[in-house]
Amino acid sequence: MKRIFAKISLFSKINGGRAQAIPVLNFGCPVFFENIPALSSHGYDCRLLMPDYGSSISPGETAEPIPMVFISQDEVLMHAKVGADFFLWEGRKIGVGKILKIE
Repeated sequence: MKRIFAKISLFSKINGGRAQAIPVLNFGCPVFFENIPALSSHGYDCRLLMPDYGSSISPGETAEPIPMVFISQDEVLMHAKVGADFFLWEGRKIGVGKILKIE
């Protein structure tokens, strides 16, 4: 399974982000790509592979490179490229990201 490595910036709690850090556990949430027309109609379920990163990410922090995988990998990787922006969703936007590498 291919992995995407991304720069992730979580919004602070005051700015609508999570109240708690994303722990060092695989964390799942939908990802939305607004600027890729072929992917903009809905979110794509992803897993942030936090154990592989080795540290949590607290609200208001930026971390990289965060390894990610998508459940609909073939569909996402057909259109997503290095440099693509996305946002993380957990009932609301909780952060933004940028694809740094795909391998």
